[in-house]
Formats: sequence, structure tokens, C-alpha cells
Amino acid sequence: MSVAEILPFFHPADPRTLGYRMMQAGQPGGGAAPNDIPPIQALYMAAASQLQSPITVSAKEEEDTDESLPPSGKDCYGNERQTLGDMARFFNNALLSDIKLRVGFECYSAHKLILVRSSEVFERMFSSEWTDPNKMEVELVEEPECCDVFEAFLKFLYSCHIVLTVENTLPILMLADKYNVSDLRLVCINFATKSIIPKLPLKDVFHVWYQYATKCYHHRLITSCIAALSPKADDIMSLPEWNMEWLALDVEQLTQFLKSSDLTIRNELTLFRALVKWIESPKHPERQSKQKELLQQFIQYIRFPMMTPEQLEYLEKHRVVEQNPEMFVPYLLQAYKFNAVSLEARSSNKDFASSRFLLRNYTDLRWDKRIVLSGYSHFGRLSEVMPRFSTRSSSYPHTSWDWELKIYPKGSSTNNEDFRVVLYSNVVLDLPRPMEYMISMVNNENVLVSVAGKKNFTKSRYTADSDLDKKVSVDELSSPNSRFLVNDNVVLQVMVKPLQ
Repeated sequence: MSVAEILPFFHPADPRTLGYRMMQAGQPGGGAAPNDIPPIQALYMAAASQLQSPITVSAKEEEDTDESLPPSGKDCYGNERQTLGDMARFFNNALLSDIKLRVGFECYSAHKLILVRSSEVFERMFSSEWTDPNKMEVELVEEPECCDVFEAFLKFLYSCHIVLTVENTLPILMLADKYNVSDLRLVCINFATKSIIPKLPLKDVFHVWYQYATKCYHHRLITSCIAALSPKADDIMSLPEWNMEWLALDVEQLTQFLKSSDLTIRNELTLFRALVKWIESPKHPERQSKQKELLQQFIQYIRFPMMTPEQLEYLEKHRVVEQNPEMFVPYLLQAYKFNAVSLEARSSNKDFASSRFLLRNYTDLRWDKRIVLSGYSHFGRLSEVMPRFSTRSSSYPHTSWDWELKIYPKGSSTNNEDFRVVLYSNVVLDLPRPMEYMISMVNNENVLVSVAGKKNFTKSRYTADSDLDKKVSVDELSSPNSRFLVNDNVVLQVMVKPLQ
């Protein structure tokens, strides 16, 4: 059989076909025409004699190799870090300086362009409406602690670099706020929330950082301070050693405290009593004349539905409630309704979704529990966590019932796309335990989704797989600015109730 008869069996792009045709045509790269060897051997020699291209396998993703330039050209950037380093040499340097800043006993050579680039306040200050454009020196009046760190503040405007410590962070933040240097403000707040506030004595957090955060309304600082103070919230509201601090809170500070779901307190009634103590403080008689106004302002932050029926009954007879029935009755009626209906009815009632229906970290033994999964973004795929908690029991004398949640934050082996939660009875049951349960996902303002179910827990049937995975997906949780995350935390509420 000749080569011409064999070629139809090969693909036209096959190297052996191409090589043989090049040899026959005498083209470069095809080699000499095979006149004295068998046709099959000639065909394979043709492939071997063809020029071979190099092979490169890269671990990098394929890049766009289109070298065509748009009509407007291509954006190219130099070394930004080197540029900042070069600019730093002009800090407090008389070379090309066009303004001097006098702060306390120090005088700094500065450059208007650098100052104006970083701060709108400096831009306004150097405008003709504020000062004489020809004036070569400006005096800045600062607090003593800010004078001590002004050099570091000014150097940051040139170099975008600063060394922060426990001692200098707050005065530098004060300067960043005063001159509206947003980049430096963010650096200070990040450092304070991660490296200072969690490690400070609580009195310092309360008197220094919480005071400043609420005055300037830095939300992240407020949140960080309350997170640090929350584990001792009961002590702050009731112990004599904290009495002065509690009564000295201003309206904004108390508001932020009452709004927090992170408070670790015995029960909601404790918080109501502490609020009344604050309003009726003899050391602040101005509050007495505005008692009704203050009650109206703060009552919305007391979570009456989170009180037990016994606590609500006690509250009805409280002196302040009896003096202001028109103010309290709507809240009490809603709370009684919430306690009376089934968990299934709670889960479907849109009236039970506001912040008043969010659990705090109550230390009393109750029929519910708040559970926080911290750092959701750090959980691995198909991982699982199993927090345990205890609730009241329906037996007498009263004991506790132990439970466990098996949570799959980023999918399970059966479904790797959904957020799955399974409720376990964490003891070997001698008697059946007919229960209804409700599991909710919440943020700081609302109950977002809820699922409810019923289960007769027994020795052999001790788990209840919730339908939360049908309401929330891993993609929704992992999306940027997900409404289901609170500072990268997932917050769950578990409520159980014996079936009659």
C-alpha cells in the first residue's frame, strides 16, 4: 500500500500528514523526499523530521496577551511606596517650605500642597477667606496631649506611615478627627479596636474610649467598647463600685448601651430596673423633671417580649408602670401575646421581627439561647461546630435540659451549598420529650429568617434537622456586605417549648 493510499486514514492536521506533504513539496522543515524507503516508514519519518514547538506549563492564570493599545493609551503606574518614601524627606524640611505651623512650643516647616492634599480643613484654612494668603506662619491651638504627638501626625501626611502605641493612639485620632484625615482615622480605629480596647482595664475602656467614641459617634469604636464592657454588664448596672459610672452616663451613651444585643445580663427585668435607677438618680435632679420624656425615649430599647410571664406580671405592679399605664400597656400586651402563641406562630408573624424580639446574652436558665458563630469567613468548607446549651425543663423540681446544635456553616456532606443546623437532645432520654422548636438568624436590628418544627425526642430519635438550609445559602452568607452577617459573625436564636 502506498503513502497516498494511507494518508486518508489520518487527520489533515496530523503532523505526519503535514510533514509528508512538506517533504513531497520540498518545503523547509519537511526534510528530503523519501525515495528509497517504504511508504509507512517514510510517513513516520516525516513527523519526526518536522520542527517541534516548545511546551510551557504555567501555574499562573492565563493573562490577557492582547497587546493592542486603545486609542487613549494604557494606564501605567510607578512605585507608590518609593514615591511616599521620597516625599517623607520633605517633612519638617525648610526646602521649598511655604508655611510654618506653630504648635505649642514647636514650629514645623510644612508645604501647603501636602497639607491640602490630605485635609479639607487645611484646604479651608489656607484659602483667602480664612487667612492672609501671604502669611508665612499659622498657629494651631491643640490640647496638650495632642501637641506631644503632632510631629507624628504631621509626618503621616508626608509618608503615610505612623507608629501607634497604647499611649499615643487616642490623641492622634483626635487630630485625625479635627483635621478630617480619613486615612489616619481609619488606621487609628483599626488599631484601637484590635490591639487596645480588648486588652484595657474596663474602667479605662469606660472612662476613656467609650466616652470619646460616643462623643464623636465612631460606630466601630462604640461597638468595640460595648463588646469589652458587655460581659460585665450586670456588674456595671448593679455593683457599688460601678454606681458612679452608671449614673454618670449621658443620654447617647445609655442609648448605645441599651441597644446592644451583646450585653451579658441576668434578664431583661434587670435592665429595666437599672434604667429606672438612672432616671431617678438623686445626683442628677434634672432628670426627675423630665422623667416621662426620658421614659418615652428609652422604653423602646427594653425588650419586654424577652421577659417571662412571671416577670411581666411583676412589672405590671411596678410603681413607674402604674404611673404611666398609657405608655407601657401596648408593650406589655405585645409581650404577653409573644409568650402565649406557639413557636410556629411566632416564626410566621412579621410583627415579631423587630429589635425588641432579639435575645441578649441572658444568664438566667430560660427556654431560649443566643448563639454566635464568630469569624464566619474563616470557617472551612464542610466544617462543623457543635455548641451546647441548657434550657429550663418541664419537670418538677426544676432541672435543666441539655441540648446541642450541630451547625454546618459552609455546607455539609449532603449539601455543600446551604447553611445547615441540626438540633440534638444531648442526653439519653428515659421518657419521650415532645417539643416544638424555632431557630432564627438575626442581625442587630431584625429577625431575618425563622424556621419552626415539632419533634418527639426519644432515646432513639434525638435529632431534629431544621429547614434553615432552605432559607439561607452559603453564597448569601459569603457575599460582600451580607445582611446575614454582623461584623463577620452569624447570630442564631434557638427557642424551645414543651408541647402540651
